[in-house]
Amino acid sequence: MFGNSMFCCFARDNGRLVGAGRVLADGRDCAYLCDVAVLPSHQGTGLGKQLIERLLAKSQGHAKIILYAVAGREPLYAKFGFLRMKTAMAIFRNRQSAIEKGLLSEN
Repeated sequence: MFGNSMFCCFARDNGRLVGAGRVLADGRDCAYLCDVAVLPSHQGTGLGKQLIERLLAKSQGHAKIILYAVAGREPLYAKFGFLRMKTAMAIFRNRQSAIEKGLLSEN
């Protein structure tokens, strides 16, 4: 995954990987911020915020930066300027599970 990403950030604590994030991008129009993750032991320390800030800085030349967020985390990303999209759509391998989790809406 990271090898095919335009931008990557990794965080280590004494050599141990504790956080990571990446951006898929075309270099001009669209950048997609994805897979920002921090180990539970390091959550709440500002590490996730630092990863997001670095990835956004690397993506600044793009016309748009898109994010697919875990449900419930939207307030965090709103602090960085992300707004809800009205036109986003998706196809999930397990459609029913995604609907049950509230990730997809059939209407």
